[in-house]
Amino acid sequence: MYRILQKLILLILVFLGETMYAQEVQISREINVRNDYAYDLLNIDDHCYFYRDKGYEYYFDLFDKDLNFRRTIQIEVGEKKSFIESIHTIDSTLNLYYSFKKNGLYFIKAKKYDKDLNLLDTLSILESDIAITAGEFRTVLSEDKSKLLLFNFEKKNLTLILIDTKKFELISSYDVINHNFRMPEDFEEITIGNNADVFILFEKNNSSWDKEKHAIGLTSLINGQLYTTDISAANTINSGVKMQYDNVNRSVKIAGLWSSKSEVETEGYFAHILSYSELAQNNVIELQKQLYDENILRDLNGLVNKAKNNILNDFFLREVLNRNDGGMVLIAELQREYSRRNGMPNFDRAFADRSFGSRSYIDYYCEDLIVISVDPTGKQTWRKILFKKQYSQDDDGIYSSFFILKVPSQMHIIFNDEIKNANTISEYVIDPLGNFRRNSLLSTEYKNLRLRFKDGVQISSNSFVVPSEKNGKVNLVKIAL
Repeated sequence: MYRILQKLILLILVFLGETMYAQEVQISREINVRNDYAYDLLNIDDHCYFYRDKGYEYYFDLFDKDLNFRRTIQIEVGEKKSFIESIHTIDSTLNLYYSFKKNGLYFIKAKKYDKDLNLLDTLSILESDIAITAGEFRTVLSEDKSKLLLFNFEKKNLTLILIDTKKFELISSYDVINHNFRMPEDFEEITIGNNADVFILFEKNNSSWDKEKHAIGLTSLINGQLYTTDISAANTINSGVKMQYDNVNRSVKIAGLWSSKSEVETEGYFAHILSYSELAQNNVIELQKQLYDENILRDLNGLVNKAKNNILNDFFLREVLNRNDGGMVLIAELQREYSRRNGMPNFDRAFADRSFGSRSYIDYYCEDLIVISVDPTGKQTWRKILFKKQYSQDDDGIYSSFFILKVPSQMHIIFNDEIKNANTISEYVIDPLGNFRRNSLLSTEYKNLRLRFKDGVQISSNSFVVPSEKNGKVNLVKIAL
């Protein structure tokens, strides 16, 4: 009877193991990227476009919605030593922006292609004698992909070029100066709204030796007019400030984790929600600091905190997400990096120069997440701890951290359980009230996959594509939940 019961339990476990990974997974053929400088992943109508930069030679590998290979196309922009500034897809087209120098002049141009990469239109954006190198302009895209912002620092100015990607035409250009902050040293982040308004985040004196002068600044370019909002953050240090623009509620969210001593020992968070009317005027406001709640250490590691303050080590703000009601969600991650040396001599050197500890190793840890939801008034509505343990060595942490699949009713945080070949992919599913569950999505055992979730691309409400990179070769992996 006991043996029969054992077999029954085994059959049940086998059945559960099979259903645990009941997701639709498709894997492309291998792509050799060993000699490529960079690559990127885009999509049009569920079809995948794998962009490859081979150093002034640019290629697209085209895959259908099931990741079947279609063909490889080399893009010829028409000018020698052109640098591609930005590529993005909108509707059923692909827009490519590139720069080059010719006869002492600096040019930026754009080309629009259909989904088969046939040329549809061209656009001249800039012709100037500015002394910069091709590729020094950076880009940011609006949430609905209808506006593109190219920006570059020239001396003390921030040069902005705004483009309507749907009409495929230049909107305007501006030179921005904020006299309270140095550029580019104090520049942190820039974003553009669907209506072409631009928001620029600055920060200065974020260090222990001059924290009494610590300040955060926001420059808003609204309807062609400049406004400044200064946030006094005296006597605080943060582990990185982030900004998000809410196109639905027309507000800017600014958030971070703060400390009174060190950026790696945070005591709480700050969360500012600036309405459109507040942004369209010059303001000076105080940092809205919030302490971590008294149970956070117990929830993280089971320990009762006997100190006066709850202090968390090595947590950094990773994401700021918009809530539909105008609030926001903050996601912080525990990240540690250790450099160490081995105890073996380097025998590649001459005998007289043999030394111990000659090779360094870098260990990467990406672990637990703290998710904090804040309502439109800045008040915390809930806080959750999501546990994960990720460790790797000498890989720059490219397989660690997480990818977020966003749908209106819930958020999926997807990650590698462990950083190794035979691995389980897991997710946390969180609803707007903070209720969550953990699921196992699939196993990479016998599939020879190493997934880079930080580089994933959402292609529909329930599916995404993530690159798997191993030994200089990439597979595209499509996962439908």
